[in-house]
Amino acid sequence: MTRKNKVQIFTPELVFEGNNKKFYTSEEENCLIMKFKDTITLRDGTVFKMKGHGELRNKISTILFEYLHNFNILTHYIKPVDESSMLVRKLNMIPIKVVVRNIAAGNFCDRFGIEKGRVLDQPVIELYYKNNTSHYPFVNEYHVYALHISTPEEIAMITRMASKINAILRSFFERRDLKFVDARFEFGVLGDDIVLGDEISPRTCRIWDKETNEPLDFERVRFNMGNVKESYSEILRRISI
Repeated sequence: MTRKNKVQIFTPELVFEGNNKKFYTSEEENCLIMKFKDTITLRDGTVFKMKGHGELRNKISTILFEYLHNFNILTHYIKPVDESSMLVRKLNMIPIKVVVRNIAAGNFCDRFGIEKGRVLDQPVIELYYKNNTSHYPFVNEYHVYALHISTPEEIAMITRMASKINAILRSFFERRDLKFVDARFEFGVLGDDIVLGDEISPRTCRIWDKETNEPLDFERVRFNMGNVKESYSEILRRISI
């Protein structure tokens, strides 16, 4: 009587959990499963859940990552795993958040005393140090080099990539009657390459309706405007066409 070999079923293990996402081990070497959470965390620490929030961000990010691949933009995205998860490459993240602004909004208006909605003559690129204890301070290249946060080569590459990604996505959204107001990008190192990581969704981008300037992004959560799920769904509907 022969003993049948047992089939081993892979069970992903939690590697890291942040405010908005969970990362799990995967069967693919040097890859992780990135799961988008329904949990929403506000700046004041308030946490609540919105059913479907993670699924919408995952679907929107999937479409945008796949679109960027057509332009030879290196990203950590590999493929969808399920409704709220994707398989991504494991990166050594650079602790810099790159913000690209096309239209004045948010604290940019407060800092420079200009009206919300003003179209900037050219995109503005800003760098923020990813340091939770310091609340992501605004930095320039001198800070970055003096504090050994990153290297001149990395900063040159991520700002160049951010500029190209912004131009591609701005045109993409424009054709769908949406304004790509600004966006936050994060990058990591994979071998000799700089790679776009994190997500591209209404959680990390300001996206307005072209005709009404109605925010369809995370501003609806931040300012208690309501219809968050409906707004995210409208973005998904338009970019799926």
